[in-house]
Amino acid sequence: MRIVSLKGGDDQMRGEKMRVLIVSDVSAEEVHGGAERMLVHHIRALSEQGNEVTVLTRQPDPNAALKIALENSVVEHRLPYAGDRGPAGLKQLKKGAQSWWKEHVDRFDIVVAEQPFTIWALLQAGCDLPRLQVCHSFAFEEYASRHGRSGGFRHRLAAAAMRRLEKKVYRSADRFIVLSHFMQNRLISFFQISSELITIAPGGVDIPEPFSSDNRDQLRASLQWRGPVIITLRNLVIRTGVDLLVEAAAILKNDLPDLQWCVIGRGELLESLQAQAKQLGVSDIVEFAGYLSESEVKKRMFAADLFMLPTRDLEGFGLVTLEANACGLPVVATPVTANKEVVPSLPLNLLADDVSAASLAVGVYKMLDEKRGEGEASRVALQKAVETRYAWHYHDDAFVQSVKALVRS
Repeated sequence: MRIVSLKGGDDQMRGEKMRVLIVSDVSAEEVHGGAERMLVHHIRALSEQGNEVTVLTRQPDPNAALKIALENSVVEHRLPYAGDRGPAGLKQLKKGAQSWWKEHVDRFDIVVAEQPFTIWALLQAGCDLPRLQVCHSFAFEEYASRHGRSGGFRHRLAAAAMRRLEKKVYRSADRFIVLSHFMQNRLISFFQISSELITIAPGGVDIPEPFSSDNRDQLRASLQWRGPVIITLRNLVIRTGVDLLVEAAAILKNDLPDLQWCVIGRGELLESLQAQAKQLGVSDIVEFAGYLSESEVKKRMFAADLFMLPTRDLEGFGLVTLEANACGLPVVATPVTANKEVVPSLPLNLLADDVSAASLAVGVYKMLDEKRGEGEASRVALQKAVETRYAWHYHDDAFVQSVKALVRS
């Protein structure tokens, strides 16, 4: 284990700032999903401890600024990045990291890495500082779920190359933090990481102010929702299984003719999902709302009756489960990966029997029949359960201690 010197050891450390570089593949400027949310909370947790925090990421788009100011005097630097996800993109990141690191080589004590690609470029540039690696999921697995398993030799080769890159990144880290036992086991299995180096710190959620039944009725009226509404918030890609939701809508249409469905999110499968809904005769009851602001998402969470998480594979934790429950909204989910840990840990939620539209439809029918989540009292009780088990401070405390462990080791 490498040692970072902060003059005076652990006692001195408590009164002296750590200079922490957080390296990420996403920007903290705007929250689009779980990766950005975790990044923002990690920045905040370290900043509130009095540490000097700097962020290094890649340009969100080629026209984005190369340097921006965040809250708490945190600066986010961006490596030039045109968006290529192949060798050309890695080459561009590597070149940018070499230039950036020459100017900043003596400015940090330790590194926290959130995803694999920007930190890979920084390692190639010569950064060898002690590092905590955050592991939400594996990029090579997500790529393979989209392309590699049935996409021909070229895609399988790309997935294998990504796995080699991730192996190099993860095997060179000093400590790890994951959100679930599922991801801990994945790290051990794929990259032979010692369990002693891995801290499991489940994700957290902010608890919004509860809406009264009157408020909820007003929201539903403004959205023109009359019957029960099933909602989801997903990237529209294969692994998130939104096609299963559309099929479940078709299965339940005759038995529950008043049931409506709302899909929030964007992605490469939008057009095919819309075509699927039309083919199955449910385009009139399945709304594709696209990307919405956080306030608009919360409005629909409060107004809906159930949340569906139809994941096919690779749910490293599923922050969206907590976000739905924090709005008093019960979740029905497929029994895969970290869903099996998170979903049953809170009341009112339900795991389907298997990964199929039929099982999800049965789950929805059962939950509506049992009136799960109906009534202001049950929604408030669900919010309280989330707050008791998954308040952000539990994750933040474990995260900060993992960073400090780099100093003490």
